[in-house]
Amino acid sequence: MPPTRVGIIGLKSRPAGLSDAESSQIPGFWAGNSHLPALRYMPQEYEVVAVCNSNIESANNAIETWGLGKSVNAYANPDDLANDPNVDLVVIAVNVGKHFQLAKPALLKKKDVFVEWPLGATLAEAEEMTRMAQSAGVRTSVGLQARADPLVVKVKAIIESGQIGRVLNSSVLIGSSLLPNSVWMEGGEYYLDWKSGGNEFTIWIGHFLDSFIHTLGDFAEVQAIMKSAVTEIPIINGKGEVVNPAYHKSVPEHVLIQGILESGALASISARKSKNEVDDVSFRWIISGTEGEIEVLVPKFAWQMGNPERTLRLKVGTNDAENVDFMGNDKFESNVPMLAANVARQYAALAKGDPNAFADFNSALKTHVLLDRIVKAAGWESL
Repeated sequence: MPPTRVGIIGLKSRPAGLSDAESSQIPGFWAGNSHLPALRYMPQEYEVVAVCNSNIESANNAIETWGLGKSVNAYANPDDLANDPNVDLVVIAVNVGKHFQLAKPALLKKKDVFVEWPLGATLAEAEEMTRMAQSAGVRTSVGLQARADPLVVKVKAIIESGQIGRVLNSSVLIGSSLLPNSVWMEGGEYYLDWKSGGNEFTIWIGHFLDSFIHTLGDFAEVQAIMKSAVTEIPIINGKGEVVNPAYHKSVPEHVLIQGILESGALASISARKSKNEVDDVSFRWIISGTEGEIEVLVPKFAWQMGNPERTLRLKVGTNDAENVDFMGNDKFESNVPMLAANVARQYAALAKGDPNAFADFNSALKTHVLLDRIVKAAGWESL
């Protein structure tokens, strides 16, 4: 089969003089740091044929600086990209506030669509995009790449195998000190804004919650408390200069979630923000069953990024706890940049049509709905 022809919306020019790791800290460079290297690693499955940015000059600069070739088309609006007969899959890697308006033309033209997470800035937008995709009968994918992480795949497999018996309880500690309350970067203010739809709650916590319910099932009953202890943050530019000494922050950084899963198991999730976690761990996930227990640790990193130092331990009965190898014959960890590894695995799953390793609009909508249930349970205003 010929490769799927891809048009990317939101591919900025390669930043001069910065490494991928450095540019990853700058808002707006996710497409270049993750999607592009992932797609380039699979030339038999995917070919980038178009780039669409806010203006033609920006699109052409991106094509040139990333070395995509003169045959790649440049566009300045999503309608022109959607009308390109050579584009099979439209990838949308921009701020969530623009997801709906950029996805709509592609869906109306019956293009396959890959949208970054969150799918929509509001639950209503996510529902409408899901409806449009179903009506168009197209393939969809949402940037919840942790579903393709070998760690999550292995945890799900252990549970389904019955090794730890029937799941009775799951408890999670989440730390977000990697996202400081003391200062924030210019251009990333949306992450501090509750109404943006793309903030610490929907992204840092939302990515994990998606893996949680993908693995253990959804909540039948849920209770929540959310609190913002810090409401003003200085904003600095790329030179480290303060451009706003007291930007209003409206997103909660302390979140407690508890409830009963559809399986009957109890669940509790505590997300906190300290100056630094005492154990330098961002995610500690315990799953307890009638026959054993699983522990997942992710040191100081975003859940979905696939920290190379993440670990999985399993204890069955009275046996000693053992470290579980979850990488197996994985080819992505050593062949694509770290930030792109799980994204590449997701693209591979999409190419194979493996629904267990990527989220389509329908399954991502379930996570949107859960976030809304948590928000309402905590007495906060719905997104």
